[in-house]
Amino acid sequence: MQDTMGIILTESEDVTLRELTEMRSTAALPIAGRYRLIDFVLSGLVNSGIINVGVATKHKYLSIMDHLGAGSSWDLQREHYGLFILPPYANYEKFGNLAGDLDVLMGIMPYLRRSRQKYVILTEGNTVCNITFQEAMRQHKETEADITVIYREETGEPSRFLMLETEADGHICDLAFRPQYSKSRKAAMDMFIMEKELLIRIIEGAAARGEHSFVMGALVRRQESLRMYGWEFKGYARKVDSVASYFDCNMDVLREEVQTALFCKEEPIFTKVKNRVPTRYGDSAALSSCLVADGCVLEGHAENCVFFRGVKLGKHSHLKNCIVMEKSHIDTNCVAENVIFDKECLMREGRRLTGQPNYPIIIRKGAVI
Repeated sequence: MQDTMGIILTESEDVTLRELTEMRSTAALPIAGRYRLIDFVLSGLVNSGIINVGVATKHKYLSIMDHLGAGSSWDLQREHYGLFILPPYANYEKFGNLAGDLDVLMGIMPYLRRSRQKYVILTEGNTVCNITFQEAMRQHKETEADITVIYREETGEPSRFLMLETEADGHICDLAFRPQYSKSRKAAMDMFIMEKELLIRIIEGAAARGEHSFVMGALVRRQESLRMYGWEFKGYARKVDSVASYFDCNMDVLREEVQTALFCKEEPIFTKVKNRVPTRYGDSAALSSCLVADGCVLEGHAENCVFFRGVKLGKHSHLKNCIVMEKSHIDTNCVAENVIFDKECLMREGRRLTGQPNYPIIIRKGAVI
């Protein structure tokens, strides 16, 4: 796919991750023990043979810059093309404040124009899946589509998705943006394939009309004038756009079938490498159905938990259905259930925290309990 480039948007509209994204972009949110959300779609682009990837940021982009660096962990540190982190306001004088993703795309127009690839895969960075794009690109060319929308069958609330209806040949006959009710279960994964020149025309036309949303301005309002097809992705995928969906996604990764679907040898998920010592388990440690990264010291009890790098769990502490991010410390005799600990949290001896599975407690980064 040397004729294709990728663009990843690090911010998604109407995302409600509360304290988890106070200091980081949505795409930089840690997940599954050692990854960030952006790792999944970025790895998918790399595994598809794409060597020109632009990461378009909006705000709170320091964490994504620190994580991606020059792109060496994804084999994108290259003399020609490679990984480009595109900060906001690159073209500020022409369009004003960043009200939506179309404004972000308008700001990266110089990058789009100088890239020589014919096609572009535009995607948001908050979907956890293991996807490659060769088959979708093949269909896009065979159908001579203007835009190919990658979708999956979704049983969740349609009000979270762009819903589409397709004919037998895959042609999209109707689009509905976050409807309260939809007879179709086909939900777009916020991944779109099109020619680069078409994307440029869409961006410039929408900007001239004062529009700010790519989905509304470029797709829904222009669906009758564009030849659009859908391509179904049949693997595991979860959109992370709320605290509940983030919590559920981490709990999903504890299941063997999800691990097999996400982390296969043929299409690996790459991430930033951090060399740490192996995790040390104390004599009193007892863990059941947990995902544990390296560098931890675990001496307590845990069930259905995700431990990131460098976590410490004290003796006689009991954790259930918890997500404990990097360098957090749970002291002795603590109890926690349905809790998300952000990075570098400290839970002092004897404390108790209990949330609900559909409304977990969030402990913000660096907090002391």
